[in-house]
Amino acid sequence: MTFFDREWIFGRTPRELVCILGGLAIITFEVLPPEPIDWPNLAVYVAATLAFAVRFYAARAAAVATCLGAVVQQWPHLRFGEVDWETLGLLPLLAFVLLASSDLVERFERAPSRVRWLPNLWAGFTAAQTRILRWSAYAAGALAGLLDHITEQAVQDAGWARGGMIALTVSLLLLCAGRAVALLLLWATSLVVAVHVVPLVLPAEATLALSGVESFAPAGTPPLPAEIAGADLYILPAAALAGVALALTTPTVVRLLRRTLFG
Repeated sequence: MTFFDREWIFGRTPRELVCILGGLAIITFEVLPPEPIDWPNLAVYVAATLAFAVRFYAARAAAVATCLGAVVQQWPHLRFGEVDWETLGLLPLLAFVLLASSDLVERFERAPSRVRWLPNLWAGFTAAQTRILRWSAYAAGALAGLLDHITEQAVQDAGWARGGMIALTVSLLLLCAGRAVALLLLWATSLVVAVHVVPLVLPAEATLALSGVESFAPAGTPPLPAEIAGADLYILPAAALAGVALALTTPTVVRLLRRTLFG
């Protein structure tokens, strides 16, 4: 046990206190001018920080998912040569390092809940089952972050992106409740997203090439339709994350369906 994992004040470890203060710092940054407030992002950061502060059993996993969502929203901008602390995702990466702690896993996911009216619904799962829930939450959070930006950048309403973001948010809530149906919803949503974005990968790369960004689109590839051209940076990462989510959830979904259908 390191210094960061010993309870210090208010029954909290230094690692927990730094994470809570980091969440407050990110919230403060979101509301400061000159950039307009991204209300969906702000709501996620506030909810994650509050959940962590009360040591909600799924808060660590939700916070990691939030950090990954923030990173994948920023890293695509590096392709434009925009290298600074924000596009590098330094704050969420620092939070990720702090959250990657076996001590926090024991304090949050394996320990009894500190909230009397909200028992730890993950406590009855094995370590392997809890790991599946965590990694699924990470994938859902990261993919939802990209779909949020695709929705914002689309000139016309990208219904599939907005619907996917809502479905992934619901799947995160169900994962927190320890419901197996969450994995099925995450799998189905990731499949729908993949069906939409994979055919757009080469057109997105062709659109980026028009802006002088190095891309792998073959010559003559048509660019993205104008209504979604503003989301060109996020298409390739969204396709990759949808694939990761499918890879993570497919084995478990197959087992669940086999057990349900054949006993």
